[in-house]
Amino acid sequence: MASCAISNPIHSFKILKRSPYNSLFGWNSGEKIDNPRSPQKLVYHDDVQLPFSLSLVNKTFLKGRELKCCYKASIDGFSATKFHERCDFQGPCVIIAYTKDMSFKFGGFSPEGYRSTDDYYDTFDAFLFYWLDDSDEPIVLPKVGGSGAALFDYARGGPQFGADGLLIGPPLAPVMGGFAGPDTNSGFGDLRMAKSRLGLSYAKRKDGKESIFGDESKVTLDDVLVFCSPYIASLY
Repeated sequence: MASCAISNPIHSFKILKRSPYNSLFGWNSGEKIDNPRSPQKLVYHDDVQLPFSLSLVNKTFLKGRELKCCYKASIDGFSATKFHERCDFQGPCVIIAYTKDMSFKFGGFSPEGYRSTDDYYDTFDAFLFYWLDDSDEPIVLPKVGGSGAALFDYARGGPQFGADGLLIGPPLAPVMGGFAGPDTNSGFGDLRMAKSRLGLSYAKRKDGKESIFGDESKVTLDDVLVFCSPYIASLY
């Protein structure tokens, strides 16, 4: 197993699991994690326009695909439960979030999507991004420190990139054991809350700041949207 080069604190965890999914279509072959949640036909938010240029996904499996909004927190609900009800088994996705008063827009790309596996995935294909006020194109923050633990898929939490790169709606109790998964007694996360620390798992901002939000490590969100490909979702 390849080692996870993220930092010394991570190395102190006793249990390190490796994702059985090695690529986008890994879930079509080989061993899978048993999951009680079954894929369900989803009614997309057809009236929600893409808040990003399609050039953002030019180097991903979503290139050339029709993208639709499968989750909008301000309509569907901000709980991690609602997030997974709408986003599980939808395939690779783009997450877009807005801080309070819609003052800052940022997000991330998950090539693995979500299945409530309570596992993590190794990949170089995930990335974060944010917009500056004077730019229409986002600034991309790639995975650093190796491919290890790029994404987490906690059933009781929202989107998580790396151990600390970006967490939207983390479980209400501390995650115990790091990669071993969250405490099963923890409460469901609230996607109104997000926190970020860059540099260990995802690159720092261009201005050197160590949070995707800039000077703040934690923020309150007004909305979270997830966009996916209905065609890819239909393959589940």
